[in-house]
Formats: sequence, structure tokens, C-alpha cells
Amino acid sequence: MASQSTLYKFNDIYDKTHLDLQKYVIIKCHNINDANDIIQETYFEFWNIMNKKDLSDSNIKSYLMGIANNKIKKHFTLLQRIKTISLFEKNEKDIEIIESVKDKLNISDLIIKEDYWDRIWNYIKNKKNQDIPKVFYLYYKLEMPIKEISNYLKVNESYIKNLLYRTLHELQNKFEKGGNSND
Repeated sequence: MASQSTLYKFNDIYDKTHLDLQKYVIIKCHNINDANDIIQETYFEFWNIMNKKDLSDSNIKSYLMGIANNKIKKHFTLLQRIKTISLFEKNEKDIEIIESVKDKLNISDLIIKEDYWDRIWNYIKNKKNQDIPKVFYLYYKLEMPIKEISNYLKVNESYIKNLLYRTLHELQNKFEKGGNSND
């Protein structure tokens, strides 16, 4: 049975590392719908390890990232990795499709309110392109700047901006202009 001091130490570590671990898992996951399960499995394994052996306080975050990385690798099969399609395909003029999309949407025109978040999130997280929910979560919920998101995801900033603008336009049509939000 776990001691009160172990529980206190675990809660303290959780509070100090959860946000960073959440960012890490969301960025590394192929499918954002799996992120919460992987985070939960990571902390569960960490809890079990804490109850079996005394861990040094140094590098706990790195230790947790290592556990999470192993969970992610186990979670995604080779087949799923092969299925990943590059979104930087080129058109007949040898221009990346993502760069040729014109968008006239003013991002400040659409403000995602907290009370709409659940409906919007349920719609976004089931997108075929799983970069969309990653970017939205990191940008709107964790308030990471576009440059930082592009660095973490190892893509250029224009790709991130394009995902945001195109999806915001889609959301604006779907949720603000009387579109059916149950699609």
C-alpha cells in the first residue's frame, strides 16, 4: 500500500510535470485521441515504479518523457506509421499544395469561446489530418506561439498558420453561420 508521503510526492511531481508531458505526448502522437490514454498510462507506470523503488528527484521530467515515449512507440504500430501521408505533396506546378491555398480570413474575427470548446473540440479531434487537433490544442488551450508549435512539430510556420486559418474558416461556417454542428 502506498504511503502518504509517496502520494504527496507523486502529486507534487504530477503538478510540476503534467503540462510539459501533455505537450510532449500531443506533439509525438499520431492521433490526438490517444494522448489522454498515453498520459494516463505514463503516470500509472510512474506511480508503480515509485512504489517499488526510491527515485532520485533529479531528471524526473526526463524519466517521465522516456516512459511516455515508450508508451507512444508501443501504441502505434508500424502499419500506422506507414499510413502517415505527407501533407506537403506538390501539385502539377511543383508547388506544395499547402503553400498555394489562399485565405482571406481575419483570424481575429473568430473567437473560440470556452463554452463552445467541447463541441468544437469533438469536431476537430476526429479530423483525418491529426495535425489539426494537435495545432489547435497547442495554440488555443496551451497558448503556445505558432513558431514554437512549428519547431515542436518540425514543420514550417506557414503550414501551422494554414491549418489554423483554413480550419477556423471551416469552423466559422459550421458553428457561427448556423451550420449543423452534428456532422
